[in-house]
Amino acid sequence: MFFFLLIACVPVSDKVPQWDAQTQINAALDFKAKQCGSAVPQPPLYVLRDQFKRNVDLCSIAITRMDCPLDGYPIICMAIYLSKPYPEIKWYENFNELTKIRF
Repeated sequence: MFFFLLIACVPVSDKVPQWDAQTQINAALDFKAKQCGSAVPQPPLYVLRDQFKRNVDLCSIAITRMDCPLDGYPIICMAIYLSKPYPEIKWYENFNELTKIRF
C-alpha cells in the first residue's frame, strides 16, 4: 500500500520532448497554411530542445487563431526559445492581440 502512494506522488513533468513539440507546432502551421491557402512562412520555427508544455501550447493556439494571410509567426511563439515557462497572461492583456503581433 505504501509503495502505491509513493508512485502516485511522483511529480509530472511539465516538459514536452523536442520532437513532440516540433510536431505539434508543425501541425498547427500546416492547418493554418491549408486554411489560408498559403505556404508556411520561411524560415520555419525550430524547437531546439525539450520545451515547456505551456510554451508549446500557447504557440500552437496562437498560430491556429491568427488571421490570414499566414505571413509570419505570432510573437508569443518566441516563448519556445525561453528557458522557463511563459508567465500567466495578465487579465488586461488580450491573448487575441498577442496573435496579431508577428515576427
